[in-house]
Amino acid sequence: MTWSMIKPSPFASIVLGASVCIASAQDAKVSVDMIGVGSMSCAHWRSTEEHLLEGTVWIHGFWTGLNYVAAASGQTQPRINVSSIVAEVEKACARKTSQTLASAAWTTYLGAKR
Repeated sequence: MTWSMIKPSPFASIVLGASVCIASAQDAKVSVDMIGVGSMSCAHWRSTEEHLLEGTVWIHGFWTGLNYVAAASGQTQPRINVSSIVAEVEKACARKTSQTLASAAWTTYLGAKR
């Protein structure tokens, strides 16, 4: 199956539903089943070069997913230089090393939309 084979209206509903779930999760501080290094603490991410590289790839994928949902649901995407994304997430992690990498990336994403 290719993307062009997916009917626009059900697909749009799924994407819109995902964006609502993301917003609701942030607002309600609910648990999200996070996959990969994003579920680890910022301290863990920053602990080795290997973890830094793994986290960088994860951040780019996570950010791309958020942009995809934003675009598909008519929301604005942050205008940030790609090379600045990881540096901004690192700043968020430095402020609170116990938070998850996902939380730091999400906070950075929301901040970049302002």
